[in-house]
Amino acid sequence: MRLALAVLLAVSCAVPARASNDPAVLDYALAADVDTLDPHWGYDAVSLFVVDQVYETLIDFAGDSLDSFEPRIATVVPSLANGFLAKDGLTYAFPLRGGVKFHDGTPMTNEDAKYSLMRFLLLDREGGPSNLLLTGLLGVRSTSDLPPDQIFALADKAISVEGGALVLRLKKPFAPLLGILANFAHIVPKAAVVAGGGWDGKKETWVKHRNPAKENAALYSRMNGTGPFRLESWDRAGRKIALVRNEAYWRKPAGLARVNLTTVAESRERRRRLAAGEIDAAFVERRYLDQFEGLPGVVVTDGLPSLEAQNSVLFNLAVETKENPWLGSGKLGDGVPPDFFADPEVRKAFAFSFDYDAFIKEGYRSKAIQAHGPIPAVLFGYNPKQKPWPFSPYQAEGAFKRAKNGEVWAKGFAVTVAYTEGNSERRIACRLLKEGVEKVSPKFHVDCRALPESKLLDEFRARRLPAFVYRWILDYPDPHNAVEPFLHSRGYFASMLGYSNPRADAMIESAAAETDRAKRKALYAELQAMAIYDAPAIFTADSYNIAVRRAKVLGWLYHPIQPYGTLYEVTKTP
Repeated sequence: MRLALAVLLAVSCAVPARASNDPAVLDYALAADVDTLDPHWGYDAVSLFVVDQVYETLIDFAGDSLDSFEPRIATVVPSLANGFLAKDGLTYAFPLRGGVKFHDGTPMTNEDAKYSLMRFLLLDREGGPSNLLLTGLLGVRSTSDLPPDQIFALADKAISVEGGALVLRLKKPFAPLLGILANFAHIVPKAAVVAGGGWDGKKETWVKHRNPAKENAALYSRMNGTGPFRLESWDRAGRKIALVRNEAYWRKPAGLARVNLTTVAESRERRRRLAAGEIDAAFVERRYLDQFEGLPGVVVTDGLPSLEAQNSVLFNLAVETKENPWLGSGKLGDGVPPDFFADPEVRKAFAFSFDYDAFIKEGYRSKAIQAHGPIPAVLFGYNPKQKPWPFSPYQAEGAFKRAKNGEVWAKGFAVTVAYTEGNSERRIACRLLKEGVEKVSPKFHVDCRALPESKLLDEFRARRLPAFVYRWILDYPDPHNAVEPFLHSRGYFASMLGYSNPRADAMIESAAAETDRAKRKALYAELQAMAIYDAPAIFTADSYNIAVRRAKVLGWLYHPIQPYGTLYEVTKTP
């Protein structure tokens, strides 16, 4: 999951006192800092936004499509029709483009392409994106799953250069592969990485470069890509990045000559700059929309597709007990036992206790629908006929009475639910859950507790939280990346929260390997139903994104997997 270090962003100028009138310059203010410039280490949305302007992948999404692609470093998108995808779904061939140069003027080679995918797999930093391809290409989730020599041999066999094409050989079909390649595994120059102290590409040395500290990754503070913009400077203390046009780009050069990126954390300050004409464009979370509506010369686009399971309530089925105050006494009555949510009746009772309509009205200004599971409504595999949980205190009472053989109803409980500090939607979700549960019985008590996001994630990883409100932002637009985190026993949430359903595991793996689209759709419909019935989480709302920009900014391309935009197509009028 891309960490949402900046879910709200706006465009601003590097020198706030002047108006942004130069049609060749875009002044862009981010709400949070760039974490890294290394394309194989980064996993947060802000860092990957910068990476996408400088580096390129083999293929990219075609416009705003979720499942159509167009070539970038490759000259062809493999398919059964063109013969570059084998009929068994196991071999993809990507003919590589000639005449492409990195920003330092050196030519991109076939070896660079192979090295880049190998580095993406083998860097495998903790909590990073490498597992996305490790699963599809090598059949493992981590490079620590097998001995180092075996991991390298598998990677070297899976990725090869043959006759001017980069060839990927899978252990079994993996339907999400193209979507992952369109968003990750950017092509970097091997020589520049090695010169910066990075991996030299040899089997004997890769392990010492695995899971590097952020600042120790070879491309942490330098960039050398093939894309439409190149890095001029990164002033970390000043929280500024400057990108300039790559005049030697293999496609037509970008319309903008320069992009200035500056971190401006306060939304009202971004609003002030937008109103003053110092800001060129903004992407605004719904809770801040009222600050930006009605500004002269500003275009607000609402209803943009969103790829996330928004503000879900997640349950921990096996809470860590050692010195854990989140459990209270650790017993029903004035606390909860560590397996409190392991009982599906408890989870269902909480789901019945949540007022979904009130949440959509209060938290989203009615610009949302009730979620029908973890698969977003805009995504293939979503079943609109799947009935979600209703808000029903009567049915909640029945489920609570069945839970733990009647002990929950007889003894009551006190449970603490965490949410992200400063996030109004999650605060509202927790309050509505508290109100709904406590109305069922005076013996039931829910405490809502705000935590800084870093602290919440630490407590989650330590398996200490009984329940919390959070979200999942999809890494690529495929239903596999929506169901797997919640329902697969080795998924991001399920593995940490003790949820295990062997049937779900088998169905998720079958759906990812299925090449027949109709059969995949049927599997995801069943998985969507399972997510509702078994309730590993309460899926609350399915909403939309917003883009805000000045009318003089043209060509701004929004893609739900790249919500910060791509700047290659952007132009400005004076």
